[in-house]
Amino acid sequence: MKYWVIKPSSLSDGAYLSGLSSTMPKAQKFRKGISLINNYPATEDCKIYYDPQYPEGTYLYEVLDNITDFLIINGDVRKVFEDMGEDGIEYLPIWLCDHKHEISSKDYTICNVLNKVDIVDMDKSTYRISSLDEGQINRIKKLVVNYDAIPEDTKMFRASKKLDQIFINDDVKQALEKAGIEGYVVKEADGWNGC
Repeated sequence: MKYWVIKPSSLSDGAYLSGLSSTMPKAQKFRKGISLINNYPATEDCKIYYDPQYPEGTYLYEVLDNITDFLIINGDVRKVFEDMGEDGIEYLPIWLCDHKHEISSKDYTICNVLNKVDIVDMDKSTYRISSLDEGQINRIKKLVVNYDAIPEDTKMFRASKKLDQIFINDDVKQALEKAGIEGYVVKEADGWNGC
């Protein structure tokens, strides 16, 4: 089974999101793989804004690129994940606001992946440890996958030593492709250079 890094990807006409409403949890909390649903604000208080530096970016792809690297998805992507039986995800609702700060969509959520797996072979990979958290990798230069540490039925997860990165398996990759989902890129995890 292959594993893939999944990231939102900038498409020239796509909305690029950069601002969070002040009532939302701080951005770093979304990168830890911890449950946020119990203290999550009311949906109308969770707004994410189009970046004013990209006024031409207005098209809403199924996955939206953003300054925080959150996995922001619409209902079509959520259906793919749910149809695959992936239950280690919290879907945190948001409202998108356009360049005039008017609501453009209520169909998107932040995909908060809670599963954590020791995918990084710490002996064979090349990386730099975070100066702020010695238990986390700041920068991966070459990832070597520890296949033995990944439970066979795991489809979508965070790297336990690099919690800000989400990985998917071949089944999820193929399901997204079959559904025609756009707005993201995948890169093979084994050998990934962190970009």
